[in-house]
Amino acid sequence: MILPLSPERARWLRDLPSRSALKVLNERRVRGWLGRRHAAAIARHDARLPPIDGAGQAIVDRLERCGVCITTLDALAIPGSEALVETAAALAQAFAPEARALSRAGQAFIIVPPADIAANPRIFHWGLEDRLLDIAERYIGLPAAYDGVAINYTVADGREISTRKWHRDWEDRRMLKVAVYLHDVDTGGGPFECIARQDTVQSDREGYNYDLADDDALARRLGEDFARDVVSCTGPRGTVVFCDTARFFHRGKPATTRDRAALFYSYFANPPRHPFLCERTGLGRADALALAEGLPERQRRAALWRGQLSPLLRMIPSASL
Repeated sequence: MILPLSPERARWLRDLPSRSALKVLNERRVRGWLGRRHAAAIARHDARLPPIDGAGQAIVDRLERCGVCITTLDALAIPGSEALVETAAALAQAFAPEARALSRAGQAFIIVPPADIAANPRIFHWGLEDRLLDIAERYIGLPAAYDGVAINYTVADGREISTRKWHRDWEDRRMLKVAVYLHDVDTGGGPFECIARQDTVQSDREGYNYDLADDDALARRLGEDFARDVVSCTGPRGTVVFCDTARFFHRGKPATTRDRAALFYSYFANPPRHPFLCERTGLGRADALALAEGLPERQRRAALWRGQLSPLLRMIPSASL
């Protein structure tokens, strides 16, 4: 009789191809070759970077210096932003009882069902606005791939688990997350936090490793006084946080006084270094294809970035969420 696999064993087997690919791409000679190719691509694309206004350039400059920039929807001035927040906040509120039940059952990472995003295309399309793609491309240095959007729901249970621990994202060398708060977020409401010191150990020269970090590990990598540079992104409804979550340690601070709901939009280079570690929002490829239908060419290329991968990389299934 064949015994059923445990959930942990099934996940291990499912993620074996992506873990193996990460190991191969971090072999010393391979990562050196990839690094040289990437540097050449950045140099070639420099003259084709989109123009950007002063406010957008200020965001890019802030990301370069410390990895995080806090602004507002009003400052971004993207049409339809208030309707976006209203729709997403209503979805989060309707999901709240289920989110709390999932938290009580021990689930660590909780998002509003991706089907709710697919049923409300404006939420997805907002992340493809030219203003956001321009900022992403200027910061990343290459055309931006758009990995979609999730509504992250953090229950105020005080647990320091999963993405509430300090970590770096694994999709690419540098990437951009854009968080939009759906209600006021104070220090007890689980604000997004970033340590404004780059982890220089991560590079094509040194390799890429993705472990959660406690205070001792952060002190070794960033310096004993790293806590001085923790940026806690509190703010009212409509606060927007830009962060490079690949180069800088970050977390959602454990919420203690009220739940937190926020939109999280994801961008990286097209193509990214680790495409098999992307697709983190839960939206399926069929969803992305349907949501991209009828969009301008730039937006379609960003949303359907997997189609521009080599056949070999397309064969590697994405890691589980």
